[in-house]
Amino acid sequence: MAKKGLNDPRMREILFDTIEDHYEKRNQKIRVFEELCIGRSRADAIMVTEDTILGYEIKSDRDSLVRLEKQVKNYDRFCDYCYIVTGLHFIDKIEELVPEHWGIFDILEDEEGGLHIEIYREAVRNPLERPKTKLKNQMNLLWRMELMEIIHSHKIRGYSKKNKYKLRDLIVEKLGNEESKLLTCNALLNRDYSIFDHNEE
Repeated sequence: MAKKGLNDPRMREILFDTIEDHYEKRNQKIRVFEELCIGRSRADAIMVTEDTILGYEIKSDRDSLVRLEKQVKNYDRFCDYCYIVTGLHFIDKIEELVPEHWGIFDILEDEEGGLHIEIYREAVRNPLERPKTKLKNQMNLLWRMELMEIIHSHKIRGYSKKNKYKLRDLIVEKLGNEESKLLTCNALLNRDYSIFDHNEE
């Protein structure tokens, strides 16, 4: 069988299967969001666990690295851990272009066209973004209705006439960074697209 080449859909399939299998074996709840806006970039995949947000940027053989520098900055603003997923075509350049705290997944294609994924470099926790600033960026991923649900469930007062960003700040002020982060992850893990309007600001 001839090789099919490393395109984005095939890379996503093996990446997501690997991630889900990893966390399933550890009985850890996860959720993967594709094409999520992070600042001025669109993340290929954002994965949420009970207390952590991870970002995955996929670079297939057909992609360009032109926007990578800007993408890296936006992932670092939102994610606790960041990974880039690529193949042999870009692996040498990728290692030079992404920061040392970024992990690298290497996807290889065998002679029969099957794909194999391995960790080329493990990620370490993002050291660049100030924790409080990053938390607020992460909370910006929530819809206003999700923020209001946190406010009501924790009986927080003083939310009248506040916009989404002031609601976010109010939650952090009243509940602190650690609990706000856990509540943010919980809201994303349990997001219900059948109820909430995903176009909501």
